[in-house]
Amino acid sequence: MMEPPFEIEIPRGRVIEVQRDDSRVRRGGGLLRGMAVIWKHWKESFRLNRSYSQIHGTFTIQYPEEKPRIPEAYRNMPILLYDDETGHELCTSCFQCERICPPQVIHMTQAKDPATGKPVPAVAEFIIEYDACMSCGFCAEVCPFDAIKMDHEFELSTDDHAQLTVHKAQLNRPISYYASIAPTMWAEVRESALKKLQGNIRRRPDVIGIAPHLTERIAARRAELAAQAAAPSPAAEPASPPAPSAPTEARKLTPEEKAAKLAAIRAAKAAQAGDGVTPSAEGGTPAEAPPADDKAARLAAIRAANAAKKAAATDAAPAATGEPTTPTPADDKAARLAAIRAANAAKRKQAADSVDTEEGS
Repeated sequence: MMEPPFEIEIPRGRVIEVQRDDSRVRRGGGLLRGMAVIWKHWKESFRLNRSYSQIHGTFTIQYPEEKPRIPEAYRNMPILLYDDETGHELCTSCFQCERICPPQVIHMTQAKDPATGKPVPAVAEFIIEYDACMSCGFCAEVCPFDAIKMDHEFELSTDDHAQLTVHKAQLNRPISYYASIAPTMWAEVRESALKKLQGNIRRRPDVIGIAPHLTERIAARRAELAAQAAAPSPAAEPASPPAPSAPTEARKLTPEEKAAKLAAIRAAKAAQAGDGVTPSAEGGTPAEAPPADDKAARLAAIRAANAAKKAAATDAAPAATGEPTTPTPADDKAARLAAIRAANAAKRKQAADSVDTEEGS
């Protein structure tokens, strides 16, 4: 085998003759063979292949009368979805699709509350430049609210270049439309998408977030808000009186009842002081109760008795409405307990005084 570089030496002055069988060419056989191949392909071009096992014919459809069957995952151009029932758009203007777009053809503006000026989870304007979109599908994949999806419409040819800059009103599609072209893919995200939409609707005041072309929905929503504003508030309605059989509700205590409670507390403290009497180290007699405790016990007994008398008078006297007004069970129990404790404290004081008198004699 010769290794390159090599050269073929042809002696000058000699003629190299190439022998070939050209008998058929002379008779026109090559032309006929070529025409036969052309005829065969032309004849089979009228056949339609029904399966991939056939290798002849064409794999075409009668377009535009027939449209190709497009798979669910097919992506052409992005669209925006809105709810069929409420008319609210799923987009919240989170700007995720705008940030991830490789050719930077997505532009959006977030909606704001007209009363406060604060941002609202809704989109005010959404623009996509279809003429520069590369149909990568990144925007649909990154959207956390499943608001932007890839459409299956591919007949977008136009001679108007400005028409390829598509605004929100042209991008909006109902959820039912996407569910018809991609039922399996929408069923996977339907529950989470609608749940997030309900949370966003509660944060959208007035008619913000409703698709702009749904004029009837917008008018109905404004009429509903006007009716709510005109209706009287529940707080302005007069409160109905409680039923006679209903239990007595908690009410504010009168000054006398507060005094009775305070007397009960002081009587309890006085009783504890009386129970804690200790014998003196020298004579073994109990120590004399302090004057302050004695005074508190007497004052508690007087206040408790007064409270009991006022409670009895209240039970006997009819109320202004014609119904007897009775004190609450808690106040009645506190007054009685204060009287008992005051009496016990007085008894202990009297017993201590008699013991001192006997020892002194």
